[in-house]
Amino acid sequence: MRVLIDAAFFAGHEADELAFLELFSLAHDGRHLLLTAPAFGPDGPREVLDWLAGLPEVCCRQIKQVLEQGVRAASGLPADAVGVRLVAGSSSDWPAGRLCLQDARRLLQTPLGVMVENRRADWRFLLALAPPAQRYQLQQALDHGWLEILHAGGLGEMKAWLEELLDQPFTYSSNATRLLRLWVMFDRDADPADRSQPSQESIAMKTLCESAPARPWTLGHYRLGRRTIENYLPEAALRRWQSERSGAEGTRRREVVDAFCKLRRDQPAAARQYPMKSGLLADLSDEARKDVEGKPRRIQDLDLVRFNQLSAADHARLKEFGWLDGARRWIQDADLDPLFQGLSDTDRKALRKGFGGKIATYLENVGEAEFRHEFERHLAQGEPDRETILNTLFARL
Repeated sequence: MRVLIDAAFFAGHEADELAFLELFSLAHDGRHLLLTAPAFGPDGPREVLDWLAGLPEVCCRQIKQVLEQGVRAASGLPADAVGVRLVAGSSSDWPAGRLCLQDARRLLQTPLGVMVENRRADWRFLLALAPPAQRYQLQQALDHGWLEILHAGGLGEMKAWLEELLDQPFTYSSNATRLLRLWVMFDRDADPADRSQPSQESIAMKTLCESAPARPWTLGHYRLGRRTIENYLPEAALRRWQSERSGAEGTRRREVVDAFCKLRRDQPAAARQYPMKSGLLADLSDEARKDVEGKPRRIQDLDLVRFNQLSAADHARLKEFGWLDGARRWIQDADLDPLFQGLSDTDRKALRKGFGGKIATYLENVGEAEFRHEFERHLAQGEPDRETILNTLFARL
């Protein structure tokens, strides 16, 4: 974050306070930038040079480094990098970004809160999203306490939490600080009435973020362009999941991955909205799901002795129709949202149960090139690129 300090501030009595020196301490490691107006250099501003001359030698040298670092780094900041102006006195104008010394110190001390639905899984996604250099910066920011992950626990709770923050009086420094040090990421999800569209909860959350007043900057946020973070898993990660099992389960996993990769190739819009954890079953109506998942009546009523007397061909036929794995029938095209219609019987069968609840763990250690390829090849309409997404976060860090 940038802090702009008028040269006249250095000539005032507040420049002698410990809190003012603390601003430089908070910027010494590059987390924040302190800039003077006019810009600092060997020849001035005079008020700054006079103030530096009165400091102990070691302290003077370190603060000069901070000011010189600010001048060098300012030109490389994102265009929308946020910042405040330090003003004399004991009161702040938060909406205008003009802060007194105590409030500026509080703001710079506060880590950036990254609000997500699932702390561990979404953090893996953000690291995968970032190129290597920025991935290192993100991890360093977390390790140093400059950034903290706020676990919201779902869209509904996230929206309620954010509404509560927005409803608090912005004139209170603690409320203003929490909002200004916030960045939000959430799922697109899918509308049960039309799976090609975001869920109503996701639409409401995006509307809330976009309607938050700019005081003095807008609320940084990113809504996924796909249904969930799992929909961004590259094929190589899915193949690793497949390779961890052998036998019948290994075969089932291979069929799921093959069918999903085919879906990505032939119906990319459907692949972006596919329910990765629970599969097509998750999107069925209650009536259709009960029919598909229900235990087969014929097997329940069949005498075990008679069943054992059936031929291998009869067993194979029963298995083919799903009567030996707990299903009355397979999912039919008419059971599905139009987005997923047109699949072959084989692919519908393979995709019915998805990849399981822990598939997001395979985002860990995803190669940067393979993730970038998957992210960029099927960008949803209006979805920003990786650089734009990450800049909205780093601009606030």
